[in-house]
Amino acid sequence: MAQLKSLFLDTEFTGLQQSAQLISIALVENETSWFYAEFTDYDPALLSDWHRHFVLPFLFFGTGRQAPATSPDSILLQGNTALIVNELTQWITDYGMVEIWADVPAYDWVLFCQLFGGALKIPSNIDYIVYDFATVLRAQGLDTDSDRLKIAGLPPDTIRHNALDDAIVLSRCYNNFKAQKKIF
Repeated sequence: MAQLKSLFLDTEFTGLQQSAQLISIALVENETSWFYAEFTDYDPALLSDWHRHFVLPFLFFGTGRQAPATSPDSILLQGNTALIVNELTQWITDYGMVEIWADVPAYDWVLFCQLFGGALKIPSNIDYIVYDFATVLRAQGLDTDSDRLKIAGLPPDTIRHNALDDAIVLSRCYNNFKAQKKIF
């Protein structure tokens, strides 16, 4: 089997219901190579007070929050779903074969696949299996609710509930586990 590059996925979405819509999405290879987008066409009526307090203030567009510096290998954009899917498809195609890692990916993976019209229509360079970091924790005998910031070696005040920040934390967790040979 050819070596797959690992990309780390995180999303913010309107809630834990079947009609969930994406607010933002991030795919990260590392801290300088990433894709981040905020959607403009989700239904704000689906947002709860929790979203208004813990998600919306941490977006980059329209909040005054400074976005990370971009590199030639990163994309930061805001737009409707069609624009984001077009840009994401172009960005991810440049990677060759990739595997996607997420942390408790039940909603993230389904919403990611829906962007392309379903799991059978994701770009052909993406492995059809999503890999779950929480399962890695469980396999190591660790609590699946273990503090990801601690595993990543980051301070406890690191921003959470921003897809890019959370995907970077996941990539650090993965790389720390890989260095400790806790991931094959």
